[in-house]
Amino acid sequence: MSRSLCVNNDHIDKVKIALTHNGYPHQRALANDTGLSLATISNFLTGKPVSYANFEELCRRLNLDWREITTNVEVISTPSPAYAQIRKKKPNLNEFQDWGTVVNISAFYGRNKELTQLKSWILQDSCRLLGLFGMGGVGKTTLATQLAQHIHHQFNYIFWRSVPTVLSFDEMITDLLSLISNHQESKPKIHRVLHYLCTYRCLIILDDLETTLDTLNLNYSRFIQIIAETNHQSCLIFTSRNQPAQISLLQNWSSSVRSLRLLGSSETAFSLLQSKQLRGTDEQKYQLCDLYGNNPLKIKILVNTIINLFDGDIKKFLAQNTLLVNNHLHKLLEQQLNCLSALEQQIMYYLAINSQITITDLANKLPHVSKSHFWQGIERLYSRCLIEQKAGKYILQPVIKEYVMEHFQP
Repeated sequence: MSRSLCVNNDHIDKVKIALTHNGYPHQRALANDTGLSLATISNFLTGKPVSYANFEELCRRLNLDWREITTNVEVISTPSPAYAQIRKKKPNLNEFQDWGTVVNISAFYGRNKELTQLKSWILQDSCRLLGLFGMGGVGKTTLATQLAQHIHHQFNYIFWRSVPTVLSFDEMITDLLSLISNHQESKPKIHRVLHYLCTYRCLIILDDLETTLDTLNLNYSRFIQIIAETNHQSCLIFTSRNQPAQISLLQNWSSSVRSLRLLGSSETAFSLLQSKQLRGTDEQKYQLCDLYGNNPLKIKILVNTIINLFDGDIKKFLAQNTLLVNNHLHKLLEQQLNCLSALEQQIMYYLAINSQITITDLANKLPHVSKSHFWQGIERLYSRCLIEQKAGKYILQPVIKEYVMEHFQP
């Protein structure tokens, strides 16, 4: 059984117009350019079956979206080609979507402003590369999932991978290429991926990328850069706790590269508290959210503690007048803070003991550190979303400040 495609009768005129609009005055010119026979070109232009590979190539040459103009058929081989039977099939959209291990969102709170901005960048501004950055637990994966579900109908193919679950970069590229080539290709060739990203509109989401970026996986870094710098009609979204330096550079010089730094959301955090039967006033709930940086994951962890230890009473918890860091929360902070260099830990400690401080005053407190090393440290901490700016001064979230005071003392 060999797969063939043919132009739907309703679109034959559109295809013939595309022939001249793309610089082919007659069929022979297209045949000479593609190396295909005149018979193949004639079949394509008159709605007769053409092999999948040839159909795809002709659509690419004429800037046509094959899914808009095609009738999908299978040509079943018999002893004589004259008796080929054509069976029409309705396209199965599930064949063009691979959601991998995408998370299941039971409820989505807040982030409507961010969602609107991201949709505008992708659908209106034709953004090719989009990075979502923020501390662990701030809601990057949830927002990326919601975004993909909102815009997936605008794309021919959807491909989602949670990077830590992927065995290797080559495996990921192979899976991607197999999907967007309709299983015609099975080798990890980047140039073939780019071919299909130009031919079709593909949405690729790589979630939780910081592990590979931290270990300087050159394959992922190179792939991201190629996606950003190559002209195509697709989009790659990735999430990470850290903003790679190359993304900062690219977005400053290209409108096709964008990034969004996610901070805690008071609306999201408060809504999570409201969804559980905790006792407390709205003011107490907002106070609780602020103490934990309005970080959704930290709030979820904290809710369990308040239910288990304080019978669900927020007032009793706040009366302790201390920030409770249980095992789950401690591990979350440990993952993000213990990998810092000695200088970065030193900067964090001075930020913790000085509450709000300008960058100049902070530099003066570290006279033994060269200016270049100091600025590099600040830049890395900011790219990791561990420090924030408020009214021209750098600050730490209360729960981070508590951890730093306890673990980073000189």
